[in-house]
Amino acid sequence: MLKIKYNIIPKREVKFVKDSYTIREALEELEVSGYRCIPILDRTGTYFKGNIYAQVIYQAIVKEACTWDDNVMKLCQDETVFIDEEASFFRIFTNIKKYPYLAVHDENNEFTGILTHANVMSILEDSWGIKTGSYTLTISTHEYQGALSTIVSSLKKFTSIQSMLTLDNESTFFRRVLVTLPKDTTEDTLNKVISHLEKEGFRVFDIEKI
Repeated sequence: MLKIKYNIIPKREVKFVKDSYTIREALEELEVSGYRCIPILDRTGTYFKGNIYAQVIYQAIVKEACTWDDNVMKLCQDETVFIDEEASFFRIFTNIKKYPYLAVHDENNEFTGILTHANVMSILEDSWGIKTGSYTLTISTHEYQGALSTIVSSLKKFTSIQSMLTLDNESTFFRRVLVTLPKDTTEDTLNKVISHLEKEGFRVFDIEKI
């Protein structure tokens, strides 16, 4: 199971503020960092307390909902938006869409870093074999029991599989399968793969060289 702990930005590289900061001090750190949001940690810099957003500070000051000398925790958000570093990639995939990043905890609930959208894209690129593949085939098939097994068997007659991804998983009639072939796949092998798949009744309707 793919763990996200190996793909996070570690704490030593993360800009953060502490829960003892004033709102003015927090905004100064935000402006220096260039980010719209950074984590708030406790006074020891060990535990995640939430996030502070530049936009939230500006809005609160304009609306006189706080003063510059108020504690940063008055505008703290996302207190429960964190994940365990042992969490699988699939568990966090939907959550990160809502936030600029997810704070990451270790088994002792100590802050160890953040998982960003860029980290997620890097994981996807790696799992898709973009850096280690040669060709990506998009194969269409009518949905039936054993379809994926047949595709895999056809491919393995000529080559190994760098990665495989299925789409249209909620469809009961039709499915697309994206297969990435290894880096050393020749054009001759590619043509043999395509020919065999089509003889098995599949349609290879897109071929992309990586």
